[in-house]
Amino acid sequence: MERKRITATKLKIGIAAAFMISGFLQAQQSFTVEQSLDYAVANNVNVKKARIDQEKASQKVKETTGIGLPQIDAQGTYNYFLKIPVQLLPAEIVGGAPGTYIPVQFGLKQTATAGITLKQLLFNGSYLVGLQSAKAYRETAALAEEKTEISVKEGIMMSYAAVIVTDENIQTLEENRKVAEKTLNDTRETYKVGLAEEQNVEQLEYSYKNLLVNMENLKRTRTKLLMALKYLMGYPLDQNMELSTTLEEMVQKNQALVDQSSDVDLSSHIDIKLKNNAVKVSELQLKYQKSKSLPSLSGFISSTYNGNSNSFTFFDRDQQWFNTSVAGLQLDIPIFSGFQRHWQTQQAKLDLQKAQLDKEDTERNLKSDYYAKAVDYNNAFESYKTAQDLIKLSSNIYRKEQIKFKEGLGSSFDLQNSETQLYTSQAQLYESAIGLIQAKVALDKAKGDL
Repeated sequence: MERKRITATKLKIGIAAAFMISGFLQAQQSFTVEQSLDYAVANNVNVKKARIDQEKASQKVKETTGIGLPQIDAQGTYNYFLKIPVQLLPAEIVGGAPGTYIPVQFGLKQTATAGITLKQLLFNGSYLVGLQSAKAYRETAALAEEKTEISVKEGIMMSYAAVIVTDENIQTLEENRKVAEKTLNDTRETYKVGLAEEQNVEQLEYSYKNLLVNMENLKRTRTKLLMALKYLMGYPLDQNMELSTTLEEMVQKNQALVDQSSDVDLSSHIDIKLKNNAVKVSELQLKYQKSKSLPSLSGFISSTYNGNSNSFTFFDRDQQWFNTSVAGLQLDIPIFSGFQRHWQTQQAKLDLQKAQLDKEDTERNLKSDYYAKAVDYNNAFESYKTAQDLIKLSSNIYRKEQIKFKEGLGSSFDLQNSETQLYTSQAQLYESAIGLIQAKVALDKAKGDL
C-alpha cells in the first residue's frame, strides 16, 4: 500500500514537472523583437564563428607571449657503429718514420647521448613589437565580432518587421474578405428576387476570388519570411515560433523626424573603430620592420650525458655516463641585409599612409551615408503619415459606396473601384510602415546606434 502511495506521488511530481517544462518551452516559442535580437546574438552561426575567431585571437596573444618564456628541450641519440671511425695519428709517437701515419680506431661500437637545454630570450625588439601586434589582432577580432552582431541585428529587425507587417496585412484582408463575402451573398439574394443584375454578382465574385488568392499568396509569403527570420536567429527551423511585438509597437518607436542640420558624432561607429585599429596595426608593422635592425640577446644552459659500450648496456646500473654542462649568451647583431630591411620599412610606411587615407575616407563616407539615410527616414516618415490619411479617406469612400450599392443608387463597378482604392491604400499603408521601420534601422546603423 505504501509503495503504491509513493508511486502515485512520483507520478504527480512527474506530471507537474512535465507541465512546467512544457510551459517553459511554450514560453520560449514567443519572441518580442528585443528577445529575438538577444537570441540571435547567442545562436546565430556567423556570430558564433566570430566569437571563435576572437577566442583564437586571445590564444594567439598567449602563443606570442610564450616566445619570451623559457624554452626547455630534451635530446636523446643512440648510435651503433657498423664500423668504428678510423683516425690517423703521426707515426712518430710510436717510433715510426716521420711523415707517416698509423690508423687508429677510437671509441666503442655503441654510444648514447641524453641532454637537456634551457633557452631564454633576454632581448629582441621584434618580439616586443610582435606581442603588441598580437594584442591588436585580438582587438580586431573583437571588433569583427561586434560588426557581425550589428549585421545580424539589422537582418533580424528587417525580417521581424516583414513578418508582422505581413500578419497585419493578412488580418486586414481577412476582415475585407468577410465584408466582401457578406456583400456578395446579399447581392446573390437580391439577384434571385430580380432586384439586381447578374453582372453585379459576377463582378463581386471576381473581386472576392481575387481577394482569396491574395490572402493565400500572403500566407505562403509569411511562411517564407518567418523561415528566414528563424535562420537568422539560429532558431530550429522545424519548431513553431510566435512574434509578440505588434506592428503598432514597432512603428511607435520609429516616429520622430530627424534634424539633418545638426552635426553627428560618428567616433563610436564600428567602421571608424575598425579603421582606427587598422592604422594601429600598420603603425606596429612599421615598428616591426624598424626593430629588425636591433640586436637580439639570448641565454642558454645545456647539460649532456654520454655513454659508450660495445654491447647495449645503457640501462645497466654500472653503465658509466660522462656529463658535459655549459652556460652561455648569444648576441646576434644585424649588419647588412642587402637593403632588404630598408625597402621593407619603406613599404610599411606606404601601407601606413594608405591606412590613414582609408580612415579619413571612411569618416567622410559615413557622414555622407548618415545624411542620406536621414533624408530617406524623413521621407518614409512622411509617406507613412500620408498613407494613414489615405486609409481614412478610402475607407469612408468605400463605406459610402456600399450604402449606395445596397440602396440601388450605385453600380457594382463603382463599388469595385472604391474597393480597389481601399485595398491599394491598405497595401500602401503596410508598405510605408515597413519602409519606415527599415529606414529607421538603416539610420541607426549609419549613426552607429544599432
